[in-house]
Amino acid sequence: MMTTAASNKSTVDPSDLSPAARWRVAVRALGRVLRNPDETDQVLVFSTYANAGTNSERLETFFNDPRGMRLFSEQRAIDSHTVDLDKLYALPSGTLGHAYASFMKRHGLTPDVFDGAPEDIHDPRRAYVIQRMRQTHDLWHVVTNCETDPAGEVALQAFTWAQVNAPSAGILAALGMLKTLRHDRRILKDVADLIRLGRAADRLVVFPWEDHWATELTEVRRLLKLPTSPRSVGGYTKGAFEAAA
Repeated sequence: MMTTAASNKSTVDPSDLSPAARWRVAVRALGRVLRNPDETDQVLVFSTYANAGTNSERLETFFNDPRGMRLFSEQRAIDSHTVDLDKLYALPSGTLGHAYASFMKRHGLTPDVFDGAPEDIHDPRRAYVIQRMRQTHDLWHVVTNCETDPAGEVALQAFTWAQVNAPSAGILAALGMLKTLRHDRRILKDVADLIRLGRAADRLVVFPWEDHWATELTEVRRLLKLPTSPRSVGGYTKGAFEAAA
């Protein structure tokens, strides 16, 4: 679940920094996330800097796929300018749009936090892919049925790592799993299952979600090679970290 845009206001593109400089920023942001998982702006900072040295391969994969090229050429976006949650919520129950709007309303989220491209990414192609990942994160929650508690977010990071091989997702999944193990060993199965699921599924990053708001959610999952009725993942660590703090 993404709740806010990144707070990093640097005008220096992370890819222009030395590896040591990038990782200093990344580790500082990661420390804040581990202390307080609700600081989702720091998740974005960590991801931006941790992934900066390995973006080329992911960009090549995205733009070598005709679906990715189409998204970029049409400048597809899921933000307050393109999404009306009330209209999506009015779609029939069981559709992707209704499920997404229900998820957003249930968690008090709005698409306006994703207005505008990342300020510190100068390459427009890279900025687009990063923003697309951020804008569709909550849709990944919907189709995988990952909860938004710490365990669910950790499992979704494992799924994301399997899908796009981003270092940040792998690190967040591994560290989050170790932290969650102190409270519940079910995280081991969730992470393992979501890695397998991510490797078997079609590439969610290039999926044209906007074309399928009125499509049945089960059909969207089928198109993505996901289970049509997935079990709920996570949901057992709400309040656990706070109680142990």
